[in-house]
Amino acid sequence: MIEHIVVAEENGLRADKIVANVFGEVSYTFLQKIFRTKKVKVNGKRSQASDHLNKGDIVQIFANKNSPTDLKKANNDESKNQKLLEQFKQMIVFENEDLIAINKPTNLSVQMGSKVKISVETMMNFYRNDLKLVHRIDKDTSGILLIAKGRLAAQKLTRLFRENKIHKTYLAIVDGKIKTAGTIDNFLQKTIVGGEEKIRVALNGEGQRAITKYLPRKISDQQFKYYTLLELQPQTGRKHQLRVHCAETLHAPILGDKKYNKNSLHQELFLHAYKVNIEGMKLEIIAPLPEYFPKI
Repeated sequence: MIEHIVVAEENGLRADKIVANVFGEVSYTFLQKIFRTKKVKVNGKRSQASDHLNKGDIVQIFANKNSPTDLKKANNDESKNQKLLEQFKQMIVFENEDLIAINKPTNLSVQMGSKVKISVETMMNFYRNDLKLVHRIDKDTSGILLIAKGRLAAQKLTRLFRENKIHKTYLAIVDGKIKTAGTIDNFLQKTIVGGEEKIRVALNGEGQRAITKYLPRKISDQQFKYYTLLELQPQTGRKHQLRVHCAETLHAPILGDKKYNKNSLHQELFLHAYKVNIEGMKLEIIAPLPEYFPKI
């Protein structure tokens, strides 16, 4: 363990800058890792890389960049993390002073968890250490995910979501023929089906109100089966709302939806967060469709 007392010349500096000064030459990835793994404490409490320290603060670093084990692990992590950083950069479709919008691929979790090794949350930390998630999309859903730059931007975007000034448009391919546009307005609730948690349309007005506008964009005949490309605009943000509305209300489940469309043979979920309009910022952001969409 290395202990360092912040001197006058370091007053106001970020914690990661001070730790870098203590170690000398270390990589950005090594610095981020020791903060992420809780190996830096300030005055006895866990420190974030972005914390600004004051003269007299006591910094404790529970890592040693010179040990063979740490160096080998750091080098391996450096290579792996560089790949994750490059993958994150490739996903970016829009960036300004307030936010980053990425085109998330299917089968990538948004948040870290006990069973999640790689997530958007993991990857974005290598790009900037002040990025904050302000909403979620399902692991299997592809498309636009908004990420705020810093606390103030996160508060701004969260407020716009709460005031319904951020409008999302999804594209989905469903198993069935939908010929007319309409609005679904019902209630959804969690239930257990065969030992598995699912969201279902609730009876007697129980659960949470869920509203979705839908518009057929194209209908195709695939070997005696009809598929419809649907434009979906959720007016509320309930869990699995679009998937349940398609499967249970329209009776046209989304292709590849293994939870609500057990008969689907497609590996990918054909649900894509295609467009986001942000009123307060006068922005429209579009995420190109995954290549498996046009194939259908």
